[in-house]
Amino acid sequence: MTTPKKKETLLRSRPDGSLFLEEGLGVSAIFDSFLRESMALTRAEVGGIFARTESGQIRQISGKNEKDLIEAAHWAFSDAGKDLLLEKGKTSPWGKQSSKYPILVCKLKAEDVDGSLHKNKSSYAILVLFGKITADRFAKTDFELLRTTCKTVGRLLKESHVSGDASLVTLSLLATTQLVLEAAQAKRQSERFDFLLTEVIRVSGLINSSLDLSQLLEAIMLSSKTVFRTEACSVLLLDESKENLYFHTVLGEKSEAVSKMKVPVGKGVAGLVVRERKPIIINDAQNDDRVYKEVDKASQFTTRNIMAAPLVANDEVIGVIEAINTVDREAFTGEDLELFLSFSGTSALAIQKTGLLQNLENANRDLRKKVSELQSLFELSQAVSQSSNRLSLVRRSIRMIIRELDASVAGIFLYSLSKEDHVNCAYFDGNREKIDRVLESEMEGTQILASIKEGLPVLKRDILNQPFPKELDRRFLRGSYIIVPLFLSSGEPYGAVTVGDRKDKLSYQDSDFRLLQTMASQFTKGFEAFRLRNEMLEKKAIQQEMEITRKIQQNILPSEKSFHSNFDLGILSAPAKDVSGDFYDYYQYSDGQYSFLIADVSGKSLPAALFMAMSSSIIRTLARNHDLTPEEILRQGNELIFEDSHFGMFVTAFFIHYNPSLFTIEYASAGHNDQVWIKEDGSYELLKGQGPPLGVIPTAKYKGGNFRVKPGDIFVLYTDGAVEEKDSQGNEFGLERMIEEIQLRRHLPAKKIVEELYHTVRDFSAGKEPFDDFTVLLLKYNDDFQFFRTFDANTAQIPIFREFIYDTIKVRNLPDFLRDDILLACDEAATNIVMHGYQDTLLRNPKFDCKIRFTEDSITIVLTDSGRGFDRRTVKDPSIEENLSGKRKGGFGVYLIETLMDVVDYKIEEGRNVLTLQKYFR
Repeated sequence: MTTPKKKETLLRSRPDGSLFLEEGLGVSAIFDSFLRESMALTRAEVGGIFARTESGQIRQISGKNEKDLIEAAHWAFSDAGKDLLLEKGKTSPWGKQSSKYPILVCKLKAEDVDGSLHKNKSSYAILVLFGKITADRFAKTDFELLRTTCKTVGRLLKESHVSGDASLVTLSLLATTQLVLEAAQAKRQSERFDFLLTEVIRVSGLINSSLDLSQLLEAIMLSSKTVFRTEACSVLLLDESKENLYFHTVLGEKSEAVSKMKVPVGKGVAGLVVRERKPIIINDAQNDDRVYKEVDKASQFTTRNIMAAPLVANDEVIGVIEAINTVDREAFTGEDLELFLSFSGTSALAIQKTGLLQNLENANRDLRKKVSELQSLFELSQAVSQSSNRLSLVRRSIRMIIRELDASVAGIFLYSLSKEDHVNCAYFDGNREKIDRVLESEMEGTQILASIKEGLPVLKRDILNQPFPKELDRRFLRGSYIIVPLFLSSGEPYGAVTVGDRKDKLSYQDSDFRLLQTMASQFTKGFEAFRLRNEMLEKKAIQQEMEITRKIQQNILPSEKSFHSNFDLGILSAPAKDVSGDFYDYYQYSDGQYSFLIADVSGKSLPAALFMAMSSSIIRTLARNHDLTPEEILRQGNELIFEDSHFGMFVTAFFIHYNPSLFTIEYASAGHNDQVWIKEDGSYELLKGQGPPLGVIPTAKYKGGNFRVKPGDIFVLYTDGAVEEKDSQGNEFGLERMIEEIQLRRHLPAKKIVEELYHTVRDFSAGKEPFDDFTVLLLKYNDDFQFFRTFDANTAQIPIFREFIYDTIKVRNLPDFLRDDILLACDEAATNIVMHGYQDTLLRNPKFDCKIRFTEDSITIVLTDSGRGFDRRTVKDPSIEENLSGKRKGGFGVYLIETLMDVVDYKIEEGRNVLTLQKYFR
């Protein structure tokens, strides 16, 4: 008789109905495999599987035997136990301190078919996993996948309990556990690929829709932080010097502190990526010397690992993108870097795109501003010519000033012509426009009246209100403000224009200051024109009308001025009748360069004079812009003059720009006759340009040229009245004769040459009435100093003096070391004059002069002062030992000057110190 074989099971019941696992190699094999796959899935550091024995004790069936794992298992088998997903830093239910690593607990249960099992009696095993100490948490998706797998294992073991077929269950469990976890891995990878694809599409959409670079980069960084599961992401861009990287966009816990940092190129991971133009991964940042530790130190942040890639636009590195500290994994991988490069390319594209759009927007904004300014100047010119009285001019002017300067408050303050000791006020106080009159005594003590009397313009950039004691100042000088005094052509002050409190609450800048000065100049011309025109109407005589017109023209012409440069200027303008159709202009820019203009207006009498006033004002205003070439000045001038040209009136003009540092002349002509360049060897050249007269057609192109002058050259600007005069037989004086007469007198001063030329022309005509206006502007070049300026001998003038030297030499494009030597030597010399030369003297308002001469290969700078006589022989050579011991002070300045310059010479001439410095360009 055969005895039936006892059925073996893996899951058995205890007397109290709870379940326990049979001990044996089969069980160990199953749960070793299960634990191994679970740790691989979650990237856990350690783990264990625990089960009850038949006696109710808890035993470990797989994994490491560690105290923390056992404590977690005991809690899980208790009545309070449950599945648990705990972040690092949180306190566990069984502990009293914060956990140093993330924890995952899953209970393996058998399904309760008939409801007879207590909730914890159905648990037959516990899975406990501890994450890496560098990770913050386990992924929630991994947790859910493990719970699902545990249920699957439970069902199989339940079947084993029912059927008792343990050997088959062992094999099935091994295979099923492997398949379930591999399926979980595959599902997670598929979901990640879907997520990455979604992010790529989303970021691409952002680039095509957003124009805000900061917003766009922040979105890209947020996507990068999510995709690569990192604590922080950042974008660093190169600054203008290309020597440092600054943090443009930072996402992470310490973003505010990090944003203030700069990283030198070549230092740290970011600096290395820029220099080598290659991406990099560092997974042990704390032990890698390439990591820039200063950032961690300043932000109190610990960088464990870092991935960085260059941002390349148009084959040029513009910055770096970084991902820092993986969250739920130990290291960045090559796959991460490959994907990260797409984010770096996307970021570079975003920066390039928004940069181009921003540049275009800035260019368009600047263009609109320039067009608006030119339009306002043109409208102001129209207001000058069209306003019926001064009140109308004032109203129209203040409205244009408010509009162009974006002012909340503005005022025009003018001395009354009808009531002595009164000031007329036209103002807009933010609510209403009003014309008023106040006693000058009521304005005493105000900043506005002080600016008028002293003739000093004021530009206050600070937007905070200044606590003025006078109500008038508090009312009109709010926030950032500008005061521009108004002067008559005689130099007499007659009022001021003010603007304040920009509507956008920004500061007024130098460009706003120049614009208001130009508008004030236009207003003054109109104001004077009204005054002179009123005189003409009051006297009601043709002669007075012509005299007033002549005065208008004289006021338009620049006052006589001596230029301390390497040329001698001679000008003579004589009208054929009472008024002239010719006008000229000259101007010295702040950097010592010059412009000269000669022009001839068609027509005669008052209309021509007014047209001349309008034309000269437009051209002179444009000429004050040092950035415009002669061709561009004539082109813009033509467009504005054409709009105001009536009865077929036009202007011919010849404009030149002279740069003494380079000895170059640039020129352009608007339908003017050929001008003359007489060279030192007696030969000459006629200079002509291309382009029609101003005001004939709405748009035109002008083309001029350029050349270099030498000492002994003469440049002649003239109008046709200087060559078209005729004698009694009808013979014309002619250009050749004019050149010969100048050549005969080239040894004379320029002013004498033009005076004798005029008398020669008048003698040629045998006393007949002049055929046309005579105007000649003659530049006679010599080898004298090109630049001259006088400075007050005080410390506040030293920076101004240094800027004068810099502006003078910068156009020569000297090497940095030559330029720095010259600036340092001049700075030291001027400081010695101010600090020592005038020490213990009784001179009031001491000053010193500076003149500069360039040659092809050198610069000579001469400083002259009236301080104490300086004897170089009394200055000992510098001694560091004596200075340190206190036996003597100084002595290094003279040594420094003589070391930096090639030639240093000290003289005393006519009681003044003369210091000559020379530097060769070699």
